[in-house]
Amino acid sequence: MYFHLPVLANEVITLLQLQSNYNVLDCTLGDGGHAIELLKHTAPHGKVLGIDADAEAIERAASRIANYKLRDRVILVNDNFRNISEIVEKYDFLPVHGVVLDLGMSSHQLDESDRGFSFQRDSPLNMSFNKGGVPTHIGIKTAFTIVNEYSKQKLAEIFKMYGEVHSPGVIAQRIVRARNERSIKTTHELVSAIIGPATKRTRDQRGLPPKAIKLLSKVFQAIRIEVNDELSALSETLPRIARALAKGGRVAILSYHSLEDRIVKQYFKESARDCICPKGFPVCRCDHTPELAIITKRAITALEDEIARNPRARSAKLRVAERI
Repeated sequence: MYFHLPVLANEVITLLQLQSNYNVLDCTLGDGGHAIELLKHTAPHGKVLGIDADAEAIERAASRIANYKLRDRVILVNDNFRNISEIVEKYDFLPVHGVVLDLGMSSHQLDESDRGFSFQRDSPLNMSFNKGGVPTHIGIKTAFTIVNEYSKQKLAEIFKMYGEVHSPGVIAQRIVRARNERSIKTTHELVSAIIGPATKRTRDQRGLPPKAIKLLSKVFQAIRIEVNDELSALSETLPRIARALAKGGRVAILSYHSLEDRIVKQYFKESARDCICPKGFPVCRCDHTPELAIITKRAITALEDEIARNPRARSAKLRVAERI
């Protein structure tokens, strides 16, 4: 069984300043790569509480961790990390000395999943981390419901906001035109709606020109973010992580696109400030006290040798802060 390689694992471990018997939250367990390193560096009695919204990831991580004979020191929870406060309380996982939040997709989800995360595999339009779709007050939300039910205006909005797509209205119109003929059910049907029918050369998506690949990557990213409410989940979770951390505990966050990194960077900046009053106030009235100290003044990125081993590390940015 092939497992996803953890990104910037050495840097994460070093900057968390782990010690024996520490408790660490891995909020995005994935295939368990970071969790295994966390367990190794908190031996002999340190514990990891691993959270993942994907039930398949929980199963894969459990199998991988068992191979290292570390299963008795890990708690695995199939849930969304935005519920971190309730999870920590439920499992009485205190004190929390460190937190890892890796916001990237695993290789398994992209390369082997049948949930439509990648335009390079023909599979049903789902894109939900929990496979069954995301419950909302009006029903289950999946990539299929977004592509086939959102208005042209709403589609254009998410393409612009979450994918930073140029001419989002044009792409939205192409999708609407295609779905008016018949429902768009699969990833390759969505690709055809966006860039036109596949030719013999491009039917497996490997022959697509670079501009098409870039466009499709942005559109699929935007739809996935909308399905899973990823940016709202991140914004809600950051203060909960800060509150969960013991004083001196550290949080390491790996982001993979500018939208995520901007949220993390801004939260760290605001949480490290003494005063958050609007500029121009002659006297501070906010009574704000900093919660975090920023450890990484600039985001850390992968070196060329790691990128050569693991190309998906190329876009990763690591930021670390400490609870004060």
